[in-house]
Amino acid sequence: MLEQFLTRWRGLARREQRMVFGAALVIGLAVLYLLAFEPAWLGRQTVGRELVAARGEAAQLDALASEARRLSGSTAPIASPQSIRATLEKSIEFAGLKTGLAQISVSGDLIDVRFKSVPFTQVLVWLDAALRETRVRVVDANVSREAGGGMVSMRLALEAPKSDAR
Repeated sequence: MLEQFLTRWRGLARREQRMVFGAALVIGLAVLYLLAFEPAWLGRQTVGRELVAARGEAAQLDALASEARRLSGSTAPIASPQSIRATLEKSIEFAGLKTGLAQISVSGDLIDVRFKSVPFTQVLVWLDAALRETRVRVVDANVSREAGGGMVSMRLALEAPKSDAR
């Protein structure tokens, strides 16, 4: 095959050889451009656009982080155990557990909450919301199963948040 090409090449006039060589050179440069240069150029432009977008997102994240630091530095006023008790009573009523509430009392920073024959899942949902809302923490819990399915009696000792705690 190479011999056929060389024979044909030698058979061309000098001017035709230059024209074929020039055409091959143009085709070679076009292939080089399409396979190497253009994808790199387009990729560079895409990365440039993405970099601008990423810098904008980074600026937003910096602003959010500084706002979070500012907000974490400010502490909400700590509620008294009596006001926490009132909030807990309202949330118990809202959760539909008022009929099962046996006692709620305050002793120093501790709030004692007792339930009698209440649905366990309902108490857990209430407790989760109450912990987030009042920032109290459970220091002691005692749960006893009742005769009805899913019914329990429960005693919770909740501690009011301290003024130096965050």
